[in-house]
Amino acid sequence: MKKVIPAVIVLAAIATVTFLYLNKQTVHHVPATELAPAETIFFAQLPDLKRTAERWPKTAVAQIGAEPEVKAFLAKPKANAPQLKLWDEKIDQLQNVKPGEAFIAVTSIEGNAPRFIGGFSFHGNKKDVDALLAEPRAELKQNWPTGKSDVTMQGKTEIETFSYQDTTIGEAFCEDWYLVSNDMELLRHTIDIAGRGLGEKALGANDLYRKSTTHLPADGELVMFARVGTISDRIISLLTAAGQPPDAKQVADWKKIQAIAMGTKFEDALMRDTLFLYSPGNAPEAPLAQSSLALSDPDTFLTYSTLLPATLDLGDASMGTFRTAVPGFLNFENALTAKGLKLGDFGKAFGPEFGTIVDWSAGAAQPSTLFAADVRDAGVAKNFVEALTGEQAGPQQWTREEKDGVTFYQSPPPQGLFSFSPTVAVTDHFLVIGFSQPAVLAGLAQLKSGKAAIAATPAFVQAAKSVSAPTSGYGYLDLKAFVERSYGTLRPFIAMSLAFSPDSGKYLDAGKLPGTEAISKHLSPAVYSQSVSADGTLIESVGPLTFNQVVGVTLGGALVAAYPMIESTLSGGLKLDPSLLQPQQPKPVPPTDQPPKTESETVPSPAPSEPAKPASAPAPTSQL
Repeated sequence: MKKVIPAVIVLAAIATVTFLYLNKQTVHHVPATELAPAETIFFAQLPDLKRTAERWPKTAVAQIGAEPEVKAFLAKPKANAPQLKLWDEKIDQLQNVKPGEAFIAVTSIEGNAPRFIGGFSFHGNKKDVDALLAEPRAELKQNWPTGKSDVTMQGKTEIETFSYQDTTIGEAFCEDWYLVSNDMELLRHTIDIAGRGLGEKALGANDLYRKSTTHLPADGELVMFARVGTISDRIISLLTAAGQPPDAKQVADWKKIQAIAMGTKFEDALMRDTLFLYSPGNAPEAPLAQSSLALSDPDTFLTYSTLLPATLDLGDASMGTFRTAVPGFLNFENALTAKGLKLGDFGKAFGPEFGTIVDWSAGAAQPSTLFAADVRDAGVAKNFVEALTGEQAGPQQWTREEKDGVTFYQSPPPQGLFSFSPTVAVTDHFLVIGFSQPAVLAGLAQLKSGKAAIAATPAFVQAAKSVSAPTSGYGYLDLKAFVERSYGTLRPFIAMSLAFSPDSGKYLDAGKLPGTEAISKHLSPAVYSQSVSADGTLIESVGPLTFNQVVGVTLGGALVAAYPMIESTLSGGLKLDPSLLQPQQPKPVPPTDQPPKTESETVPSPAPSEPAKPASAPAPTSQL
């Protein structure tokens, strides 16, 4: 027993010393929202990079990337593309740094360049941070070879500076932060408070910041905040100085929005994007009825509903632009006037909602799209349609037919490369527009059945629960069906395009394009919701890819597929000569001793044996 007591004392002493040592070495972390000043105009933050890295593998996008077929397809670009190799190197360096959070805060937009401070916290060694920053530091000095490097002190903290003309960039390691700024006074002040924060003077304590970001998901991957009032004032002053002051109504709309907050969060396989426009004083809106869902069928994979404006008040400037730039718009206005209507009466005919329904049945080469608007007054709605599809010069005109209480307007038969023939149908409650008569008839048949097919599916119901109830916009996209139809149809063409493009072949193997199943099995519906409350407008999107991400991926895929054709066109001699954009000076006339020629000598008369040909009438065009 006596031997046990000294051993216990020794262990307790070791534990105490270890605790005191570790406690001494531990640095109290002050978050970025406590370092950024309350007057910050723009703020972007990655709150917890370690947490984000742990969540990423669970997302559907990461699971698709981990599929053997996808990894085999990406092996060649990773091996041959220097950018991807550099990316992998930077990821390895970043892991050594062990970053915590990162941020950038713009505190002023006066003068030639915005004033900012940014940085990231880390748990690794300073030498690893220096290795990560070596390349951007070298590029900075290479771009401004006459710049001057220097070292100064703020208390016990060393500040490395690089100056070029009127710009100075300062870097410092303080507490667990690496900080960088082009405002030396701000950098020095931030170093002084790095261990305790700004307290009530910090952005995190600012009332506008808190009210704007409270609608964002908690513990997300990205937070962004912008003080719109200050930015709007700057834009207005710049436009006014340039002689292009904005419209008074436009300025008033800008002034209503005080701040914008945006956030992104990974939620297992799904991602959530949230955008909030803080504009207190709004009138709350009623829930969106989504009446166009009545046109949906079991093959519907995309729906979108939104509120229509109560009136089309485009303003004099916009109306002038439309009359000049939009073919047939002036004729449309004149036709409305003849019927005793004007464009501002649009709200009397249609509303409150407009919807889009896109179907793509299995085996079909392309989707079928319907556009639908609620009808307030069927008579006024028909007058609008007749003004739009009214009589034109030429033998081919829109036809009108009444059938089973529905008025149909059929465009002339298609000509040239375009195979669609728009059809418009007006019922007592709906205006339906389609690219073919069968599509419109199918939608009306579904409407008559009284069953909104898509709204009754479990996937649609479940997706709707993941976002706030919409009041002004709602969208639903079945990503699995979309990929199965689009990628499954286009995959052979993409492979062929890559196979016949030598440059693409250096980086992409057409024979290893992943199968549809490898991608689609990880996908589920994506949903979009927009709602207006007394505090502002909330926009949410949830899915394996959010709506804005789907748009980006779709455009990127289309660009990849069209790349060989674009490359072939450019290599065939289609080039833009920058000199064509410059005003052309008239060529000087060389001196001559001959007297100037008369008009009869310079302009040859037509041969009498060739009578002038009558000008052919222009081909009729559709105004829809």
